[in-house]
Amino acid sequence: MAGPVRTEAQFSQHVRDTEAAGEDTVLFLGSDPDSVILGKSTDSASCVDDLGVDRDDTQRDQPSVSWAPDFPHGDAGYREAVAALRKRWSERGWKVTTKPGTDPVTDKVTDLQEIRTTDDHGVALSLSPGRHTGEGKVVADGGCVRHDGYWDAYAWSNS
Repeated sequence: MAGPVRTEAQFSQHVRDTEAAGEDTVLFLGSDPDSVILGKSTDSASCVDDLGVDRDDTQRDQPSVSWAPDFPHGDAGYREAVAALRKRWSERGWKVTTKPGTDPVTDKVTDLQEIRTTDDHGVALSLSPGRHTGEGKVVADGGCVRHDGYWDAYAWSNS
């Protein structure tokens, strides 16, 4: 796996940046991040593959956090949230990509859009349709990071 190996302190900061980017997005959308959090994850098959060889003290982790904010007025509220978030991200100079949203239960394409961007810290942010009408899913994904030191991913994901 290419890329630098971050220090333990740099990686810890990246985890904080990942959480903060998602929390900021959820707050902007009008929800309290603590009340709509779905969970924290560090699992990624591509992050822990055997294709790269690291020193014994180098770890690979992928911090990701997801939330399920609700929007008033059902799908119309979701569409308003997409438009507002697209504007906000664009004003920050971040490239915003759009693709058709899919129903998280049936995986069928819906008439709702999913938007994605990457912030200044390299955190991938997305808003996609949630499981229920008027619900979204915000994900902040820190990407696969090689780092020194020990990170208790289990304790983090349960905090």
